[in-house]
Amino acid sequence: MLKLFGTPKVETPPDLDNLNLECFYTSKEFEYINNQLKNNILKINGHPVNLFELDKNRKLIPMLQIPYCKEQVVAEIAAQLRNWNIQTRQGVEVTISQVLQLTNEQAWSFQSALFTPIFLVEVADIGVDTDNPKFREVDKRFKEKLITQSMVVQLGWLIDPQHKQIYIYRKGRRCSNPGWKDISGENILPGFVLDISLINRIIDPILPAPSRLSQVQANCPYCNNAFNNIYELIKHLESVHC
Repeated sequence: MLKLFGTPKVETPPDLDNLNLECFYTSKEFEYINNQLKNNILKINGHPVNLFELDKNRKLIPMLQIPYCKEQVVAEIAAQLRNWNIQTRQGVEVTISQVLQLTNEQAWSFQSALFTPIFLVEVADIGVDTDNPKFREVDKRFKEKLITQSMVVQLGWLIDPQHKQIYIYRKGRRCSNPGWKDISGENILPGFVLDISLINRIIDPILPAPSRLSQVQANCPYCNNAFNNIYELIKHLESVHC
């Protein structure tokens, strides 16, 4: 018996040079675009783009490349959150953009539904005051999209290390500006305090004086194991006793 089949339809992959940010993209198209960005340079309005995210309407959101110092500040905040998570055993997941809890499917693919974090930090250049378009744009995003309309996000921080500004957004409350000092995670991140002095080391670097501390033998106060330097002791404490 002879069976005739129609020619299978071949999907045309998105053209990286002609992306339409107002179009809707499938999960497969979204994954294809981000994979292409690993080996290709894409600029939008003159700014290089590292990757895209999808909004709730499945439109592309370009994630622009960021300056070195800003990357270092983001990494430092993530490191402090990670250490707090290990020490307090909160069971949350920390990424460079979100603190969230994921299913296994969400963690390993782009196929799942979008997820919403409970806590957000944005590091941005917003200027020295609130009367400028850069601050108004980010402030509006926090108030109208990230905090107010979300059913999950409870706390958000807007941090400008370049101008030493911090703004705190809480669900159902007005934005506050506590000044450039340590800030608490409140009841959302119980026991967490962001150490601003460690961020100051990044934005106002001072060469440390020579120290022999790292070479001094240190003993664990819990099991009395000996280590050749303080860094090995810290790693041991985190992995065994925290």
